[in-house]
Amino acid sequence: MLGLLLATLAQAAPPPAAAPQPPLPPLHGGPATMTCAVGGETFSAWRPTMYSTFGQRPDGRPYSYLPFPLPLPECPGSRLVMFDAFTPGETARLPALIASPGYRDLLAAGDTPYYRAYWLAAKLGRPADDVLWLLLCATWEVKGGMLSPPKTPARLAKARAYQEEFVRLARKLPADVPAKARSWVDMRAANALRELGRFDAAEAMRRTALATTGEADPGNAAFLAKLGPVIARRDPSLEPLDLIPDPQARFVCATPPPTMSVADRARCATPPLSDDAARLRERDAIGKAAPKGNM
Repeated sequence: MLGLLLATLAQAAPPPAAAPQPPLPPLHGGPATMTCAVGGETFSAWRPTMYSTFGQRPDGRPYSYLPFPLPLPECPGSRLVMFDAFTPGETARLPALIASPGYRDLLAAGDTPYYRAYWLAAKLGRPADDVLWLLLCATWEVKGGMLSPPKTPARLAKARAYQEEFVRLARKLPADVPAKARSWVDMRAANALRELGRFDAAEAMRRTALATTGEADPGNAAFLAKLGPVIARRDPSLEPLDLIPDPQARFVCATPPPTMSVADRARCATPPLSDDAARLRERDAIGKAAPKGNM
């Protein structure tokens, strides 16, 4: 009987306290400890863990709930942009590069982290398409968009300069660049020329991109086909509605800006965008009319 009582009490006793568990990592990103490739300085930088994207703008910038391009870690002391893991040979060259007048001039001029990463990648002899990818990201930093700083004349001037540089380098792409990489470079260069208002050059580059794309990337070929009419109507806007995903376009159609183009208004008036936009407006109206709870 005593044994049964002891067994019963043992089953009723609370379990031993579990060892404390470390907190779960942030869902989409958070601070991480970084070590500078030059000098070994440690610092904290925000790093992404997981995220989703929902299509792209015509310039390739993804739509997402995170800011794009994703922030680059930057050493606080040396101002080195840690845009990638560096080889031992590259690490040996970095101190002279970031101390050079060229890099210090970029800092003084307020050039963006991705533009400085592009400059370093070019000096380190990284592949041409990788270098241009960093330059393309630099254009996103200054052109603005969702989750971006507001546009200013200085930022817009840099955006134009960065895009002109991208086009210039795209035209000088080495012959040994693989067809798939050449396809996206030519495609983004065609769009950059459109945004710059150089429509004849944009159409010429679009045709070049079509020729280099071929069967290398059906998605690029489809985008280039849609880009043609936008160039033909001489539309330099950042996000023409016929070049962005419908889920993004419907939000624009729900609350159209006063400066919306004739082509965009016509697209908003066409199903399914017109129906989707109407539902969004109705949902917003219901939300605004709902009684607010006590604070």
